[in-house]
Amino acid sequence: MNGILRLSGRYVLKALKRGEVGRWMGRGASLAEAVAEACLRNHLREMRVAENLITSAGLYLAGDLLIDAGPAGLTYFAIGTSDTAPNAADTTLTTEVGRMAISSRSRSGAVVTLSTFMVAINCMYAIEEVGIFGDAASATPDSGTMFSHALLEYDNSGGSSDLTFDYELTVTDET
Repeated sequence: MNGILRLSGRYVLKALKRGEVGRWMGRGASLAEAVAEACLRNHLREMRVAENLITSAGLYLAGDLLIDAGPAGLTYFAIGTSDTAPNAADTTLTTEVGRMAISSRSRSGAVVTLSTFMVAINCMYAIEEVGIFGDAASATPDSGTMFSHALLEYDNSGGSSDLTFDYELTVTDET
């Protein structure tokens, strides 16, 4: 190990039959358990994966978190409809259309997973871009510090699916 940390992330979108995840969560299941149950019952319609770009502001936010400089951490997930390529200088999605608080957080070894669940009515768009926000992020579009940005295409404009988004951030020693 050379002491140089590397952050890399990816987004995993799962499109599930409307109502299935909510049904299991209504019975007391966690989001991860509800998604697993829906998948076991063949209600997974599609899965998409996209590598992300951690923005310059996201790297500064990570540094602030390490020195306890006060930000609230990563708290919101957003979707947008622009297919403009992400850039390290980005501070917002190009065309944000929806935002939800992150539903659950977990860590296994060096992988942190932030999961967000959106019922179909909240994500009836031809989604092209996604992002994770922190610091002063709120339900207000474009608020907070954008940590990561990626292109992740899924057309849910007909509202046929509930969607889960898992953001997996891996911290490794760069060798």
